[in-house]
Amino acid sequence: ISPPPHHDIYSIEDLAQLIYDLKNVNPAADVSVKLVSEVGVGTVAAGVAKARADHITISGYDGGTGASPLTSLKHAGSPWEMGLAETHQTLVLNGLRSRVALQVDGGLRTGRDVVIGALLGADEFGFSTAPLIAAGCIMMRK
Repeated sequence: ISPPPHHDIYSIEDLAQLIYDLKNVNPAADVSVKLVSEVGVGTVAAGVAKARADHITISGYDGGTGASPLTSLKHAGSPWEMGLAETHQTLVLNGLRSRVALQVDGGLRTGRDVVIGALLGADEFGFSTAPLIAAGCIMMRK
């Protein structure tokens, strides 16, 4: 899965320490944590919010980077709608929703997707593949 793992982050406490360190180095910086849409992502997002991240991005299985192996794209994660709904509900139930901006990416293609994302709780939306293809990117995948 791309990018490669961070070998200094093996727990939510490790991530909390990294967020703390980043905010100490630059108190004005916003810290964003990207999570793959999968079962249990809401619980992880609650830990990220408690660790004082500023943004949480839920990334659907249909997105990915150009460096992602095809097997990762086809067999990892779940639809962004499921992860976003779970994350929003978990944050609301735990009184954490107001602490973070909730972003979504990974498979959004149209304005309809933005409306659905907003209804499911997203504040911000990421588009990459569709604009790249419109600009002429050939994706270099077979």
